[in-house]
Amino acid sequence: MNISRLYNVFNAEKAKESLVGTIVVNTNEVGFYTFKANCSDVVKSHHLAIKDVETSRAGWSEQDPMVILSTVQECISNTTTPGGMVMGLRVVTVGIANQRGSVVAWNKRTGDPLSNVILWSDNRTATMVDEYLKTNDKYRYQKVCGLPFSPYFSAFKIKWLLNNVGKVMSAYRVGDCYFGTIDTWLLWNMTGGKNGGVFVTDCSNASYTFLMNINTLEWDTRLLKLFGISAKSLATIKTSSEVYGNISGGYLDKTPISCIIGNCQAALIGQKCFRRGLTKGTLDKNGSIFTITGENKVFSRNGLVTTIAYRLDSRPIFALEGPIASVGHTIEWVKECLNVRENECLAVKKKDEFQNQVYLVPAFNGLYAPHWRHEARSILVGANEYTINNDILKAANESVCFQVQDIVEALNDDLKMSIDKIRIDGDLSDNTMVMQCLSDITNSKIEIAMYKNMSALGAAMAAGYAPEINVWNALCMPEDNGEIYSPKITAEERKNRIFDWKRAMRRSYDWIGHKNKSNYFGTMLSITSGVILLGAPIDKIQIDGDLLDYTLNMQFQSDVTNSQIEIVLFKNISTLGATTAAGYTPEINVWNTLCMSRLWCNL
Repeated sequence: MNISRLYNVFNAEKAKESLVGTIVVNTNEVGFYTFKANCSDVVKSHHLAIKDVETSRAGWSEQDPMVILSTVQECISNTTTPGGMVMGLRVVTVGIANQRGSVVAWNKRTGDPLSNVILWSDNRTATMVDEYLKTNDKYRYQKVCGLPFSPYFSAFKIKWLLNNVGKVMSAYRVGDCYFGTIDTWLLWNMTGGKNGGVFVTDCSNASYTFLMNINTLEWDTRLLKLFGISAKSLATIKTSSEVYGNISGGYLDKTPISCIIGNCQAALIGQKCFRRGLTKGTLDKNGSIFTITGENKVFSRNGLVTTIAYRLDSRPIFALEGPIASVGHTIEWVKECLNVRENECLAVKKKDEFQNQVYLVPAFNGLYAPHWRHEARSILVGANEYTINNDILKAANESVCFQVQDIVEALNDDLKMSIDKIRIDGDLSDNTMVMQCLSDITNSKIEIAMYKNMSALGAAMAAGYAPEINVWNALCMPEDNGEIYSPKITAEERKNRIFDWKRAMRRSYDWIGHKNKSNYFGTMLSITSGVILLGAPIDKIQIDGDLLDYTLNMQFQSDVTNSQIEIVLFKNISTLGATTAAGYTPEINVWNTLCMSRLWCNL
């Protein structure tokens, strides 16, 4: 136990006249929130969108680190006044909650970025991961760092920067390169940057790098050697709740920063997940499901990660986690592509016997827990001629619930328990259709957070709880969940739906890097019906039908079948065929069918 806790107790009088600020950096949004100390009331906030850097590379996701920093500063300036005052109260400390897994490199002498931020969702290191997997089991280092090999984690991105960005390697060789997650980049810059900035991270962020030893909470020498990374280029690992340094300049000059934590872990604190066995999910553009395991580490046999839930004092609290790559993003993608709205989906009626069940597996850049298939890609299964846009939007909504169910199933097996209650926050917590479906599919009660952005509240609680601050009695706050959803479907229906989802999901595997060396086969191609029947090897195909007018389609047919495509000069050749057959009959004998001139041209 942290001895300072015995002497630094909650100061109720100080709390009454104090505010706690929180910087929240999500994937495409930055916000600054001010809370009344020891209270969940937001006094004032400001948030702004941030865009990814345009890139033509498939699977790449980047942001400008200077844009993130300037957006944070703009949010603070639009929320506070000089002296850190907001509506007559002073901000006494600030916490940081950030997206995990994203990495940036910068020069510690000049303060200039050496790269863009490589976001957590970036998949450029998939080939590197495949190389490691040729000689290593996917879970070889699970009991060292708690994680499987995956492009999701920071170490692979750092290794890529060293191998592919010349100025990163140049600075690294002379000892001038720092690597950090978003929290470290912000903290270093806000506390002075090249003029004495604090180079620190917390264990919740470090646990997502693939470099921290989950047992010692220090950088692991074996993993550093594996990736060829020096510990000197990485931040010092500290707790999630202590004063790291003071802000230098601006409206919050000399205000301490006393919390660093991953955004999903901050939401655990915000929704008061302080007991072993509690299960909590955050569902935004991406998502994560946690079950608290207390001071005991549990290493999953089912594809979950062992991580730090939070470390508010000397005792780390562990959790099993299942990160999900795409939840809200899937729904927004379908809405944009199909130009369909949520209320239309809710209003659509069943189509009687023509209604079919459609499944969308959103593996845009692979699947995360518990499958860890970075080569998987999105797939739509079960569509028929009666499927409409609303069915696909419904499938996108339901894909959130099935992905959560996969994680819940793994948690139940790993922990030998039956999860019957899940606490949820995030943007999708407002979506009644998704929340009811989530309850149905997981067979659990879903408790919705009173405040949608629990990351901001959790970081404020941890910042105010720090020994030197003492304005937030974080562990004793009452639980205040909102609406509760209960299951409504039968066990048989649930079983069948989950079975069909798993069938659909398996079909998404092995898309990237999979080489089918079979020969192309074919005996007949009918463009009119859109079906190719396969048989013996061929090198020439004669085609008629409505699609003859589409040159690109014909060229694609030639490329895919590795055959010469011959186009009929008369598009509806079936009419001509029937006519010639009639004229060729013995009783008629007016058409010399077998000796007609060529009616084809080559593509």
